[in-house]
Formats: sequence, C-alpha cells, structure tokens
Amino acid sequence: MSPKRAFYRTGDAICDEVLGLLEKFANETLAKQDHFRVGVSGGSLADILCEGMSDLRSDFSKWQIFFCDERVVPVTDKESTWGIFKRDLLANCDNIPESVFFPVNASLDVNEAAADYEQKIRKAFGLEKLEEVPSFDLLILGIGPDGHTASLFPGHPLLGEKKKLIAPIENSPKPPPKRVTMTLPLINNAKVCLFGAQGRGKAEMLKRIVADRDSSLPATLVDPSEGELIFVACDEAASLIEGDPFPRS
Repeated sequence: MSPKRAFYRTGDAICDEVLGLLEKFANETLAKQDHFRVGVSGGSLADILCEGMSDLRSDFSKWQIFFCDERVVPVTDKESTWGIFKRDLLANCDNIPESVFFPVNASLDVNEAAADYEQKIRKAFGLEKLEEVPSFDLLILGIGPDGHTASLFPGHPLLGEKKKLIAPIENSPKPPPKRVTMTLPLINNAKVCLFGAQGRGKAEMLKRIVADRDSSLPATLVDPSEGELIFVACDEAASLIEGDPFPRS
C-alpha cells in the first residue's frame, strides 16, 4: 500500500483543522493502544496548541508529549518551547497533567542534552536495541521561512545524519544557536507527519515543498515511507498551489 498524502485548505486560519486532526489521531490511537505519543513544535503551532488543546475531548493521562526540537535555554527564557507550554497551556488548564510532557533537559550541555533526550525517548517507547527506531503516532511540524523544519536547516550537515535520533546543533542559523532536534530517520519513521502553514508569507516556500518537491529544503525531506504526510494550509499560504498536489489515483 502506498503512503497516504493529503493537502487541506482551511480558509482564513489553520487552528481548527490542526486541533481537529490532533484529537482525531489521539483518540484513534488510544482505541488501539495504551498511549498516544506526539511530538510538538514551537512558534505559531505552539500558540495554536496552547490556545486550544485543553478543549479537546481525549484522555490526556494517556498522552506522552515530546518536542520535535528545543532551544537549549532556561525554561524561563522566551525562546524555550517547553516554557511556552508551561506558561500558556499548563498554567491555564487543569485537565492536562504536566507529567505527560517529556521536556529536554536544557540545563545540560547541548551534546549531553541531545543524548539524554534520545535515551528518554527510547525508554518511553521501551526500546533497548540501538538499531530500533521509535515510531511516533503524530509529529506536528512547522515550516520556517527558509524551508527548515524542527531545527534542521538547509545545507546543514545534520540533514545527512543516519544514526542519531536526536542530534545537537551548536551553530543554528537562527538564534539561539544551541538546540537539540529530531533527525530525519526519527521523523520519517512516524505514523503521521502533520505540517501547518499560516499566512501569505509561507506561500512561496510551501509551493517549493509541496508542488516543486525542492529537495534542498529540509521540510521536503520529511517523507514518511510507511506513514501519512499531511499539509494543513490557510488559503493565503496555499495560494500558489493549484488543485490537489496529491491527486488520488
């Protein structure tokens, strides 16, 4: 069976569609297994999740929430994605326990933080063999203005990483420079990869990723061989893409 690909246009905003798909995949997963394991991202997608996630109808005690990438800064720093979720989600709701989050230990050196987070993920999935790659139920990913996703940037050596599931980056082109990120082998082993794109500023980059399949862009390299790849875009972000870029055969 060929992998499933989908492109959704959502009108003015993507928030309802992203949250609806999150609820759908969570509850479908929990109908079959004990935990729903999801990776989240920062930026505008974090804002969407913080605003609407607590309204979803799901058993949050069975969720395990990880980070697709993280800046190695104190949790009180405005650049900390974990800090955003603590301040804007957990501080304002009582139905999502803090214990379901698996944050990066940003008090460690960036290399130690990456190795520690990979071990944390392997333990959560119950994997002991190094050759085993976890399969997240859902990864929610953003698209940067340069086509980066997570903390995988165009032309960076990490795009060729084959062994590490979580890698350190000390020279990020986008500040802050020290980060940890999921690598392509881990991302592309997910059951579902979901991209969100909001605003006219994303239109040209989204066209290069979805329609042109420009392989110089890290987001284009997200292509789960056995899973689903979904793009959710507002009308402005999708304005340069004609028709359905993934026609059903």
